[in-house]
Amino acid sequence: MGEPPPWLWDLPLINLYNSDVAGFMYDVPFVATPEVVVRRMLQLARVQKGEVLYDLGSGDGRIVIMAAKEFGARAFGVEIRKDLYEQSMARIKDLGLAHTATIINASFYDVPLTEADVVTMYLLTSVNERLRPKLEKELRPATRVVTHDFEVPGWRPVVVEEIYEDWRSHKLFLYKIPGREVPVPGKSIQLEDRWLRQVAELVDGVRSVEEIAGKLGVTIRKVREALEELRKLGVVDDVRIIK
Repeated sequence: MGEPPPWLWDLPLINLYNSDVAGFMYDVPFVATPEVVVRRMLQLARVQKGEVLYDLGSGDGRIVIMAAKEFGARAFGVEIRKDLYEQSMARIKDLGLAHTATIINASFYDVPLTEADVVTMYLLTSVNERLRPKLEKELRPATRVVTHDFEVPGWRPVVVEEIYEDWRSHKLFLYKIPGREVPVPGKSIQLEDRWLRQVAELVDGVRSVEEIAGKLGVTIRKVREALEELRKLGVVDDVRIIK
């Protein structure tokens, strides 16, 4: 057998504050997404007020900040580098967005994504591939995933779009998690709340949550919240997920 590879502390002295070196220590080096590309990513995902967005590898927090400030989302960033976490949280507080935007200082492999309506990523293709099983396991049907420049191997994008900015082009991939969430009707009772009544009238064991949201012209999240109330009342028996 050959000699084992040297440990990091056995390597020649280097400047650990250099951004290139810092990138070497993590899965993906930090490269900022231009603002025009950030805005288009959020537009492509059709981010709506009140929806929940997770940005994986959030860097300086620009996607999280724009999602909260301009689109009205409840936005979460996941950033493993403490310096970038502190920098982005300071900016969020300075902008008065702490009630709608936050950064989680952790590995995105460890953060649950079950509440996400939208996920954004600017990672490498190899990292997207490693994340794919987690996304498929945790994200609910119809969740939108937008990636910048690097696709998710094995997934078929709904939209591929190219944006030209200054001296280079950027490619965006929009994905939608397949499957259907189908609420199953329970007992029939008189509902005083008009909104809950509207949702309950469309629960037939066949229509999906996405279809109900489309008919009512609201977000899937709003329908899910109503279904949770209806479940407590026994009007909805269950929500089946069909993949």
